[in-house]
Amino acid sequence: MKNYSFLILFLTFSCFTVKAQVVDVESFSAKITELPKATLLDVRTSGEFGGGHLPKAQNIDFRSDSFAQEIDKLDKSQPVLIYCLSGGRSAQAAEVMRAKGFQVTELQGGYLKWTTKMKPLEGVPAVKHDAAWSLTDFEKLVKDNDAVVIDFYAKWCAPCLKMMPFVDKLAGEFKGKVTVLKVEADGNQSILQAYGIDEIPSFIVFRQGKLLQKTSGFREEPKLKELFVQATGTIQ
Repeated sequence: MKNYSFLILFLTFSCFTVKAQVVDVESFSAKITELPKATLLDVRTSGEFGGGHLPKAQNIDFRSDSFAQEIDKLDKSQPVLIYCLSGGRSAQAAEVMRAKGFQVTELQGGYLKWTTKMKPLEGVPAVKHDAAWSLTDFEKLVKDNDAVVIDFYAKWCAPCLKMMPFVDKLAGEFKGKVTVLKVEADGNQSILQAYGIDEIPSFIVFRQGKLLQKTSGFREEPKLKELFVQATGTIQ
């Protein structure tokens, strides 16, 4: 009985330990600061890495033929902080690295989640930002239109860019019924603060000046369309 109880305790502790090795954005960011000698590893493709990455990260493509050889060159005495686009590849890579004796912590949600929290990035291609809004003019537009959907985005935010075609398509579909206001996070901090936006992509729905919903995170087109329908007053 004692041996059985010990086994249950060991398995419970082991499960907790594995879960603790997958942390959220804030915890991952804290670990980067707390562990300056840790290896910050991006296991996406070189193309993905070239579009922007976490500051000081190094890139080893998990799906490349040389992945195993490249990670063998890393210092096993130092912890590894690992991420990919959304967490799938990094989870697989972490499993391989733990089997080789590395101490690995994964970023839950990956690069996508990191960008939605507006955390620092490096290597992002230079882009021309949209003109900043005047808070007064912006709020007047919200009040003067019956149905409004506000899209808070950034040009470095991967899920924002993925959703943009959906937003544009629905804006056309609901033309004359719903007013779409796009707010680029960079340069519009006063608006983000006024509406309590601390994560992107985020959407706010107004109907006749009344706030109906505030939501954040990636949404597929059918789910995004629900916001437009809600703005028209069809659903509450």
